Parts: sequence; structure tokens; C-alpha cells
Amino acid sequence: MQYNLVYCDDYKNITKYVDKNSVDLVLIDPPYGINYTKWDKKESVDYHIIAKLVKYLLKPNGSFFCFAGWSNVCEIISILKHYFILKDWIIYDRIKGRGAKKSLVSTREDLLWFINNNKNYIFNKEEAYSTIPKKTKGMGEKNGKKFRALSNVWTDISPIVPWSKERVKHPTQKPLKLIERIIKVFTNENDLVVDFFAGSGTTAVACKKLNRKFIVLDNNFDYCTIIKNRLKNGDL
Repeated sequence: MQYNLVYCDDYKNITKYVDKNSVDLVLIDPPYGINYTKWDKKESVDYHIIAKLVKYLLKPNGSFFCFAGWSNVCEIISILKHYFILKDWIIYDRIKGRGAKKSLVSTREDLLWFINNNKNYIFNKEEAYSTIPKKTKGMGEKNGKKFRALSNVWTDISPIVPWSKERVKHPTQKPLKLIERIIKVFTNENDLVVDFFAGSGTTAVACKKLNRKFIVLDNNFDYCTIIKNRLKNGDL
């Protein structure tokens, strides 16, 4: 098994490149199945297959993070709970949402955290703080901490907008700070992170920056080229 590589292949073939029970964190952002575009059909992914792949890849103390859309998140949970323990359901408020004439503006991203073992998993409490200052009524730091402990609602990370420095040609690119937070809190240095819906490659970029090993995969050649260029050029 070789580390820090980008493979262009279908997600179902990830086990060709990664050994069994070798991964500390699987972090994926699959199509939401909301018919947003031609690649985002409900049949684009099979969560039973995803669950079996993740089960094969993860160490006993590993974590599995999966982004989901609000409209089908409950269905996804109902499937994945047959394979893993749902540890938390995180909401990322990306602040900026798509306009809507006859419904509320959607600004949420659902992020599901699953584990194999409820007594043995990685959680770096010292990294689990937001960038929101504590309200201490002018008394300075409280308990030695300047910022609020991280909750399961994240409102302090700016979204990717057209003028963002890190923006690349990918329709569902996630902010680097968002992926960095997940990796910092739920893995240690030199751990292995796998993403088999790599998209814009932010998982790989974050791992390189934070001294984690990575193996990422995407079935789109253009996206794989973007990822390799980001890693080669040192770009965000």
C-alpha cells in the first residue's frame, strides 16, 4: 500500500488501493442524490456498498465522516446505523445559501460522525474549539481557554464563494478550514485518511498540510488533475 496518492477510479474499487483495517479516518462527500445535476442522481451511490467498504477499511478505533443533504440525511442514517454507531450529527452552517422564492434559503450541510467502537476512538479535545470567543464579561480567558468549546453546530467557518482564494472548478467544494477541523480533532499526526469521493481534493490538501497520510480517489479525470495540481503547486 502506497500513501499520499491520487487515484482516478470508481469508489467501489477503493479496496484495490487500501489494505483492510488500515485507515484511521474515512471522510467522504458523496453526491447528495437531489438531482441538482446529472452526476447527482439518487442512484449515483449505494450506501450499503459504501458502508461495507468503510467497514473493510477502518481500524477498530477509526471514525467515518459522511457529508449529506438535509432532504435524505435520515434515510442515510437509517442505512449506516446498521453498520456503525452514530456518534454525532453535526450541522455546518455555510451562511451563504441558494436563493429560493417559495421556500427557506438552504445554508446547512449535514455531517455524520460514525464510529466502530463507543469506548475506543480518537478525539483530540485540545483541538475541539471553535473560533468564537467566550463571553467572560471582561474577565479575560475562562479556564485557560479563549474560545468556545466546539458544539455540533458549526457557524464559524466561511463558505467557498466565487472570489475565494482557494476556489477551484468544482461545484461542491468544501472549505479547507472545515476539513482541517475534522482531521485535527479526529486523527493524530501520521494517521491515514481516505476519501473515495475526493472531488476538489481538499481532504488531500488538508492532510498534506497537517502531516497526515492520505489516499484519495475520484472517478472524474478532470478533478483528479485538479487535485494533483493543488498538491504539486502547494495551493490551497
